[in-house]
Amino acid sequence: MDQLKPSDFTLLQQCAEILDLCVDSEDRRAELVRRMEAITQHMDYLRNTFSSLPDDYAEYESTVRQQQQQPNGSLPASNAYSNRQQDGLALGINGLDADGYITTTLDAEDAPIFSLDTVQFQVPNRIISLAVANDTLVLVIEGAKILRIKLQEAHNIVEASVPVNPTSLRACNVFLDPTGRHLLLSTPQGESFYYYDGWDHAKVLSKFKNMEVTAVAWNSMAWSTANSSTRTILVGTHDGKLYETELRPSSDAKAKRIDISAKCVAELPVRERVTGIAMEAFPDRRKQHVILIATGTRMYQVIGAADLEMQAGDKSAVFEAMLRNGLANPNFQEIPGMPGPGALTVHHRETLLGNQIQVIATDFAWLTSMGVFFGRLTFGTQESGDSVIENAALIPYPTPSTAASDDVDNSEQPTALSLTEFHILLQYSDRVCALNMLNNKLVYEQSVAPESSGGTLQGLTVDEAKRTCWLYSPTNIYELVVTDEDRDVWNIFLMRRQFDAAFKHCYNDAQRDTVLRAQAEHLFATENYVQSAEVFARTSFSFEEVVMRFMEKKDNRMLQAYLLSKLSTLRKQDRTQTTLLVMWLIEIYLSIIGEMDAKISSLGASAMSSSAAQINSVAKAESDSSSGGQSPAESQPSTIVAYEQENIKLQKELYALVEEYKAAVDPNTTYQLAESHGRRDFWLFYASLRGDYERIVEYWMEKEEFLHAIEVLGHYGTPEMFYKYSPALMNAEPVALVDILMRQPNLTPSKLIPAFMRYGHDTLGSGINQAIRYLRFCIQKQMCRDPVVYNYYLTLLVKDSASDNESELMSFLTTYGKDMLYDPDYALRMCKRYGRIQSCVHLYSLLKLHEDAVELALKQGDIELAQIHAERPDDDKLCKRLWLKIAQHMIQAKEPASEVMELVRRSNRLGVEDILPFFPDFTRVDDFKDDICVALEDYEMQIQDLRAEMDEATRTAEAMQSDMTTLKNRFAILSTEETCQVCNEPLWLRQFYAFPCQHSFHSDCLTRRVVSSCNRVQRRRIQELQAQFSEITKQRRQLRLTPLMGKSKSSSKPLESDEQLEQQQRRTKQQLDSLVAGECVLCGEAMIKSIAEPFISMDQIAAGTDDLL
Repeated sequence: MDQLKPSDFTLLQQCAEILDLCVDSEDRRAELVRRMEAITQHMDYLRNTFSSLPDDYAEYESTVRQQQQQPNGSLPASNAYSNRQQDGLALGINGLDADGYITTTLDAEDAPIFSLDTVQFQVPNRIISLAVANDTLVLVIEGAKILRIKLQEAHNIVEASVPVNPTSLRACNVFLDPTGRHLLLSTPQGESFYYYDGWDHAKVLSKFKNMEVTAVAWNSMAWSTANSSTRTILVGTHDGKLYETELRPSSDAKAKRIDISAKCVAELPVRERVTGIAMEAFPDRRKQHVILIATGTRMYQVIGAADLEMQAGDKSAVFEAMLRNGLANPNFQEIPGMPGPGALTVHHRETLLGNQIQVIATDFAWLTSMGVFFGRLTFGTQESGDSVIENAALIPYPTPSTAASDDVDNSEQPTALSLTEFHILLQYSDRVCALNMLNNKLVYEQSVAPESSGGTLQGLTVDEAKRTCWLYSPTNIYELVVTDEDRDVWNIFLMRRQFDAAFKHCYNDAQRDTVLRAQAEHLFATENYVQSAEVFARTSFSFEEVVMRFMEKKDNRMLQAYLLSKLSTLRKQDRTQTTLLVMWLIEIYLSIIGEMDAKISSLGASAMSSSAAQINSVAKAESDSSSGGQSPAESQPSTIVAYEQENIKLQKELYALVEEYKAAVDPNTTYQLAESHGRRDFWLFYASLRGDYERIVEYWMEKEEFLHAIEVLGHYGTPEMFYKYSPALMNAEPVALVDILMRQPNLTPSKLIPAFMRYGHDTLGSGINQAIRYLRFCIQKQMCRDPVVYNYYLTLLVKDSASDNESELMSFLTTYGKDMLYDPDYALRMCKRYGRIQSCVHLYSLLKLHEDAVELALKQGDIELAQIHAERPDDDKLCKRLWLKIAQHMIQAKEPASEVMELVRRSNRLGVEDILPFFPDFTRVDDFKDDICVALEDYEMQIQDLRAEMDEATRTAEAMQSDMTTLKNRFAILSTEETCQVCNEPLWLRQFYAFPCQHSFHSDCLTRRVVSSCNRVQRRRIQELQAQFSEITKQRRQLRLTPLMGKSKSSSKPLESDEQLEQQQRRTKQQLDSLVAGECVLCGEAMIKSIAEPFISMDQIAAGTDDLL
């Protein structure tokens, strides 16, 4: 049923009458009546709501008019309806939808905060008292019975008895500890009983005799279900005394009595009935406690130290000293007049302290004769005599509403109260009310007719563990259901302009937007523009409207704050909006920074002019300083420092903004903005942030600050950037560039050669050729193997070296000439061109042009160089010819004969006979007569050595002939029982082979064995030889039969002679024997190669599976 017409209300009643006639059961009829009453109450609520809508709308229109007439930022005193309408919570005008029907579908926020529901539980007898704690409900009913119900298991009711006369128990006070296990029951006659969870009867507290317990303060340290006792607790009595005790179940569950001591620790200064008592520990000082004691006219505060962790065996009372000292000079609040109900309650909230959540008492309420005394509890450094109560106020009791009965006594005081998170609950004899803590207004009132409830309401209790509220009458139990009680709290805080608290208690986005709108308007009206801008960004105000309002103020800082806050609210997918806002913010930041720079420059100039004026008027300045005043010149430096610090802060904010939204920043626009504002630092920062280092290098190159460009290249340069900028940097800063190049392992040196070619080493006149330095590093350290690099390095060495000092060039040619890493032809041309003779000789020798090398060395008159290269050829004849050329050159140069002979001896290749033809005919032999004699002696020794070698060769040939003769007569002795090593048959049955290792094989068995283990080529060769041997045997047999059978007419081919066939057969047999019987198959190489083969082949397995098994 989503929508109802006005006529449907009558239809519902008619349906109810029809259903009533159809139901014959009394219980069923009663259930139906209860449900129809609930429907009727809901219909009444809807009628009241819809009937007030026109008046509310008229009030809303008048409020809007007043707001339009008031200045911006003013807030009407009462606009609850307008706020609710803006939040989307109010219904349509006149409560009708588009179809003209009344909408009856209620949201959770439209449901009433408080609703009183009757618990469907048939109580066996009249209720005397009720208590609820930890989701456990305990009833004391007439007949001296205790009913204990776990609300999660309502069907499981535990019944226990009270050991008194059933007819005498008519009234009692019941106190249930927060764990729901310990029950203290006290009667007006002074009898007290203790009941523990699981007992079948309550036990008499013998030491509580003649003591009516009227109030109990439970120990918060025993709120855990792990403790079986209540620990130390305080109880108050009807005669104003305070007792300290500890409830602990005895081991004998069937005992009638239990001895639990109760020690009187204090007595109130004025003897009155203790109506309420609370004991709370300080959150940060666990041994510091406050005890609140309430009577009909007074409420005492006692603060002091008490060790609640004292063991149960300690005889000393925990609170005795604290209470006696505190009540000796009592700190109390007194309400004059007649004594009031005196009920006291304390509300606890979960609060985060440090890293732990603690349950702390935050509010209290006390029923007095004049109203509810309500306040906050604040714990700090209070000591004895101080107060923990703050913002206390006396709230008058509310007057009954017009909907209540006319017979209600307006002077009636509530008999019980309780606290929820934001409301004070008051229980009267015939109704229950709820007051809002924040504005003290009556927000709920529900009458309970004594006729329907079986009497007046008897009590109100709250289960703080589950946050449920319960009332009871003699025959009924009620649950006061609380639904979203903080629903309208935000509106109250909004009326008070406590915007943070209002925002904290908002339920939906519409409410939050309303709060933020009001806060933004308020801040804007009070000229707190920066904070208002931050709040405006979180509201639903249109972007254009807010921007125009701030632009009218002509202050970029307001707009900056708004745009920053608005930027933080955008989503990731709002890329276009993000880019626009970020670019606008960059423009604003740059403008503000520029203005700050202008101010700093202006103040600096004025400070310099004022300093010059001060030099000319020292006396006047001294008089001003003696009078205690501060001159403008002295104040200007501090102002400049403040501006500079502000400027630095703005730059950091700008850099952080660009870094955070790097992906949303448009590069071209950003570069243009930085250039237009002249912000070189920001331009470089953004380029570095984007990794656009090539642009940075170009920037420094344009500014001709080459060292900065080289520094950027060293940290972030790519190979392509090095190749691009090296030509210009090599001429400007060659040393710094080469230092950086040598740290780049990923460069290709050949691509840097164009830069080195433009490097004017001679023009710069520096000491070390940086191109040679870098290429040397590449060749020696990086092991470069590019021939282009080697050739260019050689070119630089040729050009840079002197004709009389070719050491570095020669070292390079010698070291890298072996692998031919450079082009020797090109090197030879360059050395010839620049006259590097020693290098040319080396290159001739490297190119195997040894005669040219020696001729060039001799041409230059360098005999030693010629001798060195004469030994280079591998051909002895060529070496001898080169030495002869050197000797001829020396003879032609008319060198002394002794030096020529020294050359001959040094060569080890020439003799006297070789050089004699080069001497002139009339040369005297005396100079080398000894050498000729030595040569003749050498020839004689060589002839003797040759004769000895010939004799030795003859003896060796004779020994070999003798050995061959011996081998032909070699034999082996075999037994007649010898068998073949392959087939195990007697060896003498057919042709066989015998090896020196004593292994013997049949010829065919050995052949098969060798064929099975040899490779394919050997196998084919063996088969060919076997076929050839068979063919020759067949021809010899045919040749022997020819004389007997006559010449065959069919054969035209002449037959070979028997001797020829025998020779062929012998050769074939020898080749076959070398292949088959070259080595023993059991102890030769074939056996070693067969180690990886299985003992039983797959064919053998397939053929003899049954035998193997």
